[in-house]
Amino acid sequence: MHDGIVRTLRNVRCVPELKKNLISLGTLESFGCKYTGEGGVLEVSRGGLVVVTARKPGTLYTLLGSTITGVATGSISDGDSSDSGVMEF
Repeated sequence: MHDGIVRTLRNVRCVPELKKNLISLGTLESFGCKYTGEGGVLEVSRGGLVVVTARKPGTLYTLLGSTITGVATGSISDGDSSDSGVMEF
């Protein structure tokens, strides 16, 4: 993302014909996130930490940062990802 932390979205739906990835605010909300939008900037926060930022150049918000697609990874964790640079939803 824009701050160098990798965020992993789980249970995503793939639509191969789409040229852009879509992120559902409703799904993020079900994971405990809150969102606010003002002045063409959307911020999604979780636990007081802004986890996603987007700008609205036209009618759709565009994610600040980059996405990684088509990659499958595995990891082992003790449940504390606070220092790993990875945040899962």
